Amino acid sequence: MQTHLKGLAVLTVTGLLMAACQSKSYQVNGSAESMADGDTLYLTTDMTEGVPTDTIIVSDGHFSLSGETDTVRLCMIYSAARNEINIPFFLEPGTISIKLSDTPGNSRVGGTSCNDAWQQLNDSVMAIGLEINRIAEHIYGNTVSQEEQQKGMRQIEQLNKRFSALVCRTAEKHIDNEFGYFLLTYYPEELIDNATRQRLIDRMPAALRNRPAIQQLQTAIKAAANTAEGASLPDFTQPAPDGKPLSMLAEVHAHRITIIDFWASWCGPCRQDMPFMISLYERYKDRGLGIVGVSLDSDRNAWQKAIADLSIPWPQMSDLKGWENAAAQQFDINSIPHTIVVDQQGKILKRGLRGDALEQFVASQLQ
Repeated sequence: MQTHLKGLAVLTVTGLLMAACQSKSYQVNGSAESMADGDTLYLTTDMTEGVPTDTIIVSDGHFSLSGETDTVRLCMIYSAARNEINIPFFLEPGTISIKLSDTPGNSRVGGTSCNDAWQQLNDSVMAIGLEINRIAEHIYGNTVSQEEQQKGMRQIEQLNKRFSALVCRTAEKHIDNEFGYFLLTYYPEELIDNATRQRLIDRMPAALRNRPAIQQLQTAIKAAANTAEGASLPDFTQPAPDGKPLSMLAEVHAHRITIIDFWASWCGPCRQDMPFMISLYERYKDRGLGIVGVSLDSDRNAWQKAIADLSIPWPQMSDLKGWENAAAQQFDINSIPHTIVVDQQGKILKRGLRGDALEQFVASQLQ
């Protein structure tokens, strides 16, 4: 199921450093058959801005790079002239083979332990991603019935679960090495839930487990437990669209169960979900369902316009700080839409439900 992720999307890459291997020498041997002699490639370790750290010249359809590194680093080789030519890979000791293609998804990397595992995972992820895109283009790019849209959403949800299970299995397989460390520190909670992440951290060798990034993860996992299922909802107050303060617990106490809906006017999947949410609300509001929207907007006018355009009938709140929304920070919200279902006393019953799964849970609670 589509979501809007904080920062980069799941399948994009961010820079990462890992511990040294015993040997420091690396050799990159690459082919770029669609490029001409003298064409330029760039190496970057800055996965956000792409600032190059080295220049590579293509000769007779090939290129090479060598040196020493005392870390394992996720980086990228790319063409500034042709955006479709790029590949993320691990710069690590050993002989790394790269095949650059001008067809997105067809570039390949291998030859060293992290790169072999990375390519194997990417092959499987690519197949799942292509299927998700196919279904999403059909149900969101065409006029389809609500039944067909919900069927497509269920299919996407199952594919996302396959993606998550694949990442978790791969992390478990490599939990004693650098690639397992990379997966745990790279993928968000939507793919590796905190319980699984902590279980895998506990299985790590001490040398990996004691790294600062893992220590920070464990601190975040402990903090997340305060807003996990079964915990009590902490009260928070933010302005409603008219500027008046709105207390979350005051709304929660007024209903048998309440869905806290984290969304934003600029979030496409949020807007696509809204007709379903409105239909759910209309069917169950008389049985005790309440919904409160928490918007990650920063523009009050855009927020108010979206509420009006989408005809959202339930109360809304936002501190207009975007991803830095205080409630989103408190609940560690990294992607939207995201729902939290609480009972009348504020006990957190479920997190992250959408579509049919959300409706089935609401129905079970309001029988």
